[in-house]
Amino acid sequence: MKEKKRGRGAVKHGGYSLIWKDSMLNDNPMILQYLRDCRAGLVRDIAGSESLLSEQQRILIDRIISKLSICRLIEAYIEKFGAFRRDRLKKEKVLELEPALGINYLAFSNSIDRALSLLGIDKKKGDGILDVQAYAKEKYGDDENKG
Repeated sequence: MKEKKRGRGAVKHGGYSLIWKDSMLNDNPMILQYLRDCRAGLVRDIAGSESLLSEQQRILIDRIISKLSICRLIEAYIEKFGAFRRDRLKKEKVLELEPALGINYLAFSNSIDRALSLLGIDKKKGDGILDVQAYAKEKYGDDENKG
């Protein structure tokens, strides 16, 4: 038996269509704005401005945004149509996740995490343990001297 080839028309969630065209992002202006904001935020957090980025940082940031766009389109699809395959649920009463949420979504998500780590964005580092008394004095003043 010959395997049926999957063409571009077979894709329904939109994540892979981004590889061939960006009209899906133009159809989702909120996602497009989110991606622009994320890119600007990464640039600001890493170097302060675009001109101060190294080429390695620029490439990592651009790849992060590309992968993030695919994840966001998949998420929009899931939000609209649900996480489970409707055809399997109706016909066979089987709860099966949409294929886009499987290996591919996790791979893109993990790849974004790794790239962020390479950029040096880890957990937010605090200045140490919060001193509640010092915070209260700074916020409300020194009430001990008030009678």
